Amino acid sequence: MPDQLAVLLIEDRPDISVLVQQTLQAAESPSMRVELADSLEAALVSLRATAFDAILLDLDLPDGEPLGAFNRVRECQGPAAMIVLTSGENQEVALGAIQAGADECLVKGEFTEPALVRRVHYAVERCRCRARDASLARGRAKILGFMGVKGGAGTTTLVLNIAAALARQGRSTIAVELKPDLGLFSFQLKHAPAANLRSLASLPPGKINPTELDKRLCTFPHGLRVLFGPQKPDEFGDVDPQAAAAVIRAASQMAECTLIDLPSLAFPMCQAVIRQCTFVSMVLERDAMSAHAARLFLPVLHSWGISEQITGAIVDTRALAYTPTPMPEIAAQLSCPIIGVIPPAVELCAKASVAGMPVVFLEPDCTFSNALIELALRLGADTVKPMAR
Repeated sequence: MPDQLAVLLIEDRPDISVLVQQTLQAAESPSMRVELADSLEAALVSLRATAFDAILLDLDLPDGEPLGAFNRVRECQGPAAMIVLTSGENQEVALGAIQAGADECLVKGEFTEPALVRRVHYAVERCRCRARDASLARGRAKILGFMGVKGGAGTTTLVLNIAAALARQGRSTIAVELKPDLGLFSFQLKHAPAANLRSLASLPPGKINPTELDKRLCTFPHGLRVLFGPQKPDEFGDVDPQAAAAVIRAASQMAECTLIDLPSLAFPMCQAVIRQCTFVSMVLERDAMSAHAARLFLPVLHSWGISEQITGAIVDTRALAYTPTPMPEIAAQLSCPIIGVIPPAVELCAKASVAGMPVVFLEPDCTFSNALIELALRLGADTVKPMAR
């Protein structure tokens, strides 16, 4: 479980909300950050803007019928555990909420402070175990590797947006920034993680497991979870290949889809990680140099045991070259299928970066987002098929 849980408390009575907030924020291992909402509408605003680990919902809010309020919150809850608060005489409504999917029911005035903390912790853990079990029940986890064939290909932007698209589709998703030095996840998401890849990869490989990974994951809207790369110069340096492989194994045990922003082929950890991938995408720009670099990459991937059946190319035209190479010429140079072409979107990507979220979250109906959503569907299928010509 992470070092801190994010909790949304939806309660209109100040005396109860203050008491619950103080109790939860005094908790340790893990600690809790509690955000207050005194109405249903205020809660819905918070849920659209922030990902939470747990939601405590008063079923007696003045601006919502009890089960109607529950259902509206549930539509926005994402991966959060749902705990309902009710008065002693409202047990029929509480039972209806449990039958509709609530994880816990607490009667106001009938629980101690330590019991409240325990019940929240237990509800969060049960919710996460249920999500992991559901992902594993759907079949083998997807491990999707993405590698830019040369600098500036836009791999990081693609990884975050494809991960966002998969999360919006309801698939449990983890994006891993597997970089030996500073990556761009933190810049694009405007987030400074408390812990990152370096502290995890510094553990002995045998101790890198889902529990340790979970402590370092940051959660974003729609339940998207992210492991950031190193953030400071003293954290930079090669990652042990066995440790890198253990990180990806742990992620695949926790999520249906793990997306990896890979470093260049020059790093030893790259080979160890790529061999775990169920599909590897080379990201290239629409120019002759990128096509040539991709053609040189392929034999290396094949020598590592990555077959042609699990290799594809994504052509990124977000920052379209002045004289783009015709797509048939690029396709002719590659001995792997083209699985996606990303449309131009320089200004939109810049806008999303300022907002601190993927374009797929910011403007889900635009042409760029639609292309990424379609690509996410292709990559999430049992067999990744090339684009129709």
